[in-house]
Amino acid sequence: AEHMAIDERLALDATPSVRVFTWNPPAISLGFKQQPPAWLEQMRWRSAGLELVERPTGGGIAFHGSDVSISIVVPRPSCPPISSLMRVVCESAVRLCGTYGLEATPVLTVPQAERVDYCLTQRSPYAVFLSGRKVAGFALRRFLNSWLVQGSLLVRPLPAAFAEALPQDVRDQLAERAVALSEAAGGWMD
Repeated sequence: AEHMAIDERLALDATPSVRVFTWNPPAISLGFKQQPPAWLEQMRWRSAGLELVERPTGGGIAFHGSDVSISIVVPRPSCPPISSLMRVVCESAVRLCGTYGLEATPVLTVPQAERVDYCLTQRSPYAVFLSGRKVAGFALRRFLNSWLVQGSLLVRPLPAAFAEALPQDVRDQLAERAVALSEAAGGWMD
């Protein structure tokens, strides 16, 4: 919650910034104004040692605790076209994957984009894929004087606490459609 509050404050103040951070305890972040799914019982979730927060950006549910998150605030008067900004963001993740010998593909647009319920399980604009499986996703929101971009790169498989707390169908979708950078590279990454 603290990270989300920092990002929103920086965006409201239009403070140019790039922040890279991790999550402890593991958390689910809901997209801005996203309704939690029926299976997400907040008391049970928190009693499992997991956090639940709302992001100031859109997109679907993101899973944190084995990822690296990034937030970028760009003042609107000095911002390049949003398509250029998001291309740079996605290509940065592609280059990072390349440093581990992995060939990643950015996705900047998708035809007839549907509502995204789970970031890592659905094709969406502003994403990065390794062999057809999502490794990173980014969302944005326009504030009065700035753009806020938030994203997540899955570094390791999701924490074990998620496996116990997520419904089986969500676990199956994640196993089929998402991949951690360490899994794709064939070795542990920290």
